[in-house]
Amino acid sequence: MSAEPHWQFAVRHNSISPQVWLKPPNTMSRAPKLSICIITFNHAQFIAKALDTALMQRVTFDYNIIIGDDCSTDGTDKIIREYQSRWPDKIVPLYHKANVGMGKNVKETLDRCNGEYVAFLEGDDYWTSPEKLQMQVDYLDSNPACALCHHRVDYVAWPGGKVLKEFPPERFRMERPDPHALAMINYIQTCSVVCRRKWLPPVDEALQQLKLYDWPLFVLLSERGGIGYLDRAMADYRIHDNNSWNERPGDYKIRVMEAMARYLLAKVDSGSKTLWMDMILALAFKDLILALQSFALVKSFDKLKRFVVQSAEFKKPFWLLNRLWPYYKANSGK
Repeated sequence: MSAEPHWQFAVRHNSISPQVWLKPPNTMSRAPKLSICIITFNHAQFIAKALDTALMQRVTFDYNIIIGDDCSTDGTDKIIREYQSRWPDKIVPLYHKANVGMGKNVKETLDRCNGEYVAFLEGDDYWTSPEKLQMQVDYLDSNPACALCHHRVDYVAWPGGKVLKEFPPERFRMERPDPHALAMINYIQTCSVVCRRKWLPPVDEALQQLKLYDWPLFVLLSERGGIGYLDRAMADYRIHDNNSWNERPGDYKIRVMEAMARYLLAKVDSGSKTLWMDMILALAFKDLILALQSFALVKSFDKLKRFVVQSAEFKKPFWLLNRLWPYYKANSGK
């Protein structure tokens, strides 16, 4: 396949750059090497920058952009239509007439991805390096046993753009991080991932019901192959008031993560099941600690009873003595 021209794009916050309007020749005569999967909902303030940084990629292969809009009400769809009108051979929009939820939007958008590889980008995040996709595709091409490749990401405050921290934590910044550690902490940022489409698990009904879709996808991908890491910051993850995860209270996050862990307990191979049992117990113990810290005696008793019941369910009566420390270590400090 012939190399795609290295088009130049200006990335501007909350605006559509005039340079993006240059329409390239039709190079989509066959399936692209890579598909960019973008899911979005009410991201009118952000989606132009996400698309600009997807379009600015300098690559030697064809790629397309599959974008699923979950019935936005703030004009996100109008911005997508403007971009698609200029790039009809590259941008493939999916518009829902009613809100279907994140899980189904992810499934239907992924179903339309037809590249050998899939890159993930959510509508309120953006990439910062025009070499990102080329570097990750080169890595996966050179490492056929790897299921996915990710990289360092900056967490930035919006508005303002101040860098709050880098992710993942330093202890996970290695070329081949331990996939089993995903049962203790998700050290992979969604906007940094390129994976092999053929190894993506099906987004079944149970997965669609989860509030987290990316973490279980990465876990199940790691059951098929290794995880590669590039130690270069090539994306920004926005922290803002409408982040669906960052603003949630602790007990909500525990319930969501427990549902995910129980889903994975039924999906992972036998060698990994004990790790997800441990995670469920770690979450139950954390839930107990939160209740104790709030001095809610009745609630604390209920949480203690729940922790004991789950310890019995998994036949791990001494879990606190021999398994708590790895979870504390994984989720504290750098």
